[in-house]
Amino acid sequence: MSANVYANNRGLGVLQFQVMLKKLIILVLMTSFAFADSAKRVEQKVADQNLTNKVEPTVPPLAKTLGMGGTVALEITISPEGKVISVTVLSGHPMLAPAFVDAVKKWEYRPFIQDGQPTAVVTKVEWSVPSPSRTNTEQKALKDYYPAFQTCYQVVHDGKNSDAEKKCSEAVALSDELPANRIIERSSSRTFLAHALIAERKPDEAIPLYQEALEIRKGVEHSESDADYASEHANLARAYFLVGELDKADLLYQQSVTIFEAAIVALPTMKDNYTARLRSTLLEYAKLKNARGEVDNAKALEQKAAGLKTQ
Repeated sequence: MSANVYANNRGLGVLQFQVMLKKLIILVLMTSFAFADSAKRVEQKVADQNLTNKVEPTVPPLAKTLGMGGTVALEITISPEGKVISVTVLSGHPMLAPAFVDAVKKWEYRPFIQDGQPTAVVTKVEWSVPSPSRTNTEQKALKDYYPAFQTCYQVVHDGKNSDAEKKCSEAVALSDELPANRIIERSSSRTFLAHALIAERKPDEAIPLYQEALEIRKGVEHSESDADYASEHANLARAYFLVGELDKADLLYQQSVTIFEAAIVALPTMKDNYTARLRSTLLEYAKLKNARGEVDNAKALEQKAAGLKTQ
């Protein structure tokens, strides 16, 4: 067989396969649509009478932290065997809908009977997540805080120290008017105001803010392995180091290292980020040890920092 004939036959085979695949896809889609069209529609309260296994959805942690609420509505198709075989989101917040979809896919029903035979049915199901009630002050703070903090962050990052103190003070004031669960916002705004004060060589004014940020951050779940909580310890340690309170700084650096190490174990996907932050903290800690005349301990910390591996 010549090369040209082989190539032509091979091309024809590929084309025939593509045509067959398209026909198969169309057949599957038509079958699915026909199945859905033939399914009997029933009210949710009727379908609920046949519900034998209901898996309750869980509000995602981020949605809970942000105070997301509302109703998610789904349309589901239940097979003659009582299994949920398709789910369509009709409405609902995108942070909440996936959790409800995942739960509903696991629901099981007693078969629905029509004319003596099990039949497929379509029904609507809903999940309502209470929205936290907020005061007008909280609503306004939610609207104003994030632009204010972004400005604070940017001016600190750009080294505009005179502007940073004013802008970050505004962010702190707004954070105190946020709903009670906005822990990270209250902590972060204080941290950046303290950074601004450190840059202006006002460590004595920065220390109370770092202390507040550390205490607030303690309320975050699993703070003992939270890298940001470790950073708050290092921030306060650095400020104490600047004012010569070396005992307090030493303890805080030690705690920061311990928390960073726990964070790396708890969240391996963030290992590179956390390891870099741990290395920086170890080197700062080594400087403190040198300042205290503990040369051997300083060298041990430097060697530990040098031995840290990233991907």
